[in-house]
Amino acid sequence: MDIRHATPEDLPALSELRNWYIANSNATFDVAPLSAEAMQAWFSQFGRGPHRLLVAEQAGGLLGYCSSQRYRAHQAFDTTVETSIYAHPQAARRGVGSALYQALFEGLAGQGLHRAVVGIALPNAASLRLHEKFGFRPVGVFSEYATKHGQFISSQWLERGLSA
Repeated sequence: MDIRHATPEDLPALSELRNWYIANSNATFDVAPLSAEAMQAWFSQFGRGPHRLLVAEQAGGLLGYCSSQRYRAHQAFDTTVETSIYAHPQAARRGVGSALYQALFEGLAGQGLHRAVVGIALPNAASLRLHEKFGFRPVGVFSEYATKHGQFISSQWLERGLSA
């Protein structure tokens, strides 16, 4: 498995994976498939600084991705990133998430960041375990604050410190 920074050539595979999660899970709160233009706009926020998009691939196929992105637009949050991680459904339990997060957090060291946060739609025991493995600790639950697929969704929020 290779972990690397995403390139524009990854957009079709990233779009396919994101749109699969939109249609088949509550892991993302998007409710409609993302267009190529929406994916390009999403992709444009990433680079090699604190806001990164990494992909895991094997034999040219996308196994998953993770990202660190701006938490909020306010300058007060410049040292905080929100993370996301998605594994291809056929790559579950193969260490993809751990490999991606290992590379992400190694790359974020020295980027002047203080905190990483993540919201995990419940239930999602596998994601909670992965985040706890990487030092995230629970800070609270937003209860039934979103709706998707005709049901209310709660999210567990977690945080971890980062090395500036």
